[in-house]
Amino acid sequence: MEYRNLVLYALLFVLGGLSISLIYEIGNVSNQYPSDVIKSPVDSITESFTAVAEGRGIERNSPADHISEDQIKVYGDKVELDIQNAVWSRFANTNSMDPFLDDGSNGIEITPQSAEEIHIGDIISYQSTRSDGIIIHRVIKIDADENGTYFTVKGDNNSLQDPERVRFNQIKGILVGIIY
Repeated sequence: MEYRNLVLYALLFVLGGLSISLIYEIGNVSNQYPSDVIKSPVDSITESFTAVAEGRGIERNSPADHISEDQIKVYGDKVELDIQNAVWSRFANTNSMDPFLDDGSNGIEITPQSAEEIHIGDIISYQSTRSDGIIIHRVIKIDADENGTYFTVKGDNNSLQDPERVRFNQIKGILVGIIY
């Protein structure tokens, strides 16, 4: 009887993990093509179970390293950053980038000179063609079409990617630092 209960508990644990992983991935589908929607949850479930079994986290795309160590000087009474084309930024309380960014966070952005400076995982600010104001979201895909390079972006806390293809001329900055 104890063996049977142990097997049932193990089965419930595995099914629970599969359900959670599947629900998470369906909610975070980041591609617009249906074949990717079907494939993504299966890959995610496999990756999730492998990570748990190995006792590690899942690798996610992080921002590129735009600032080198020699550009950062930390002293007892101040910090100096030697960054060209830097601008200071603040963020609205939209919750789209929670918990990474929120109202009251201070950011440092650089102005990119070319599309090649922008990488998957970078957080960019861009002028939307669909709404007023500047949006700041993470680049999740870089691709090209008949109009050239475009960036697919998504808020970390959003279920879906942004509805437009972001072009380089819309991009105002790449976030290189957050100060809380």
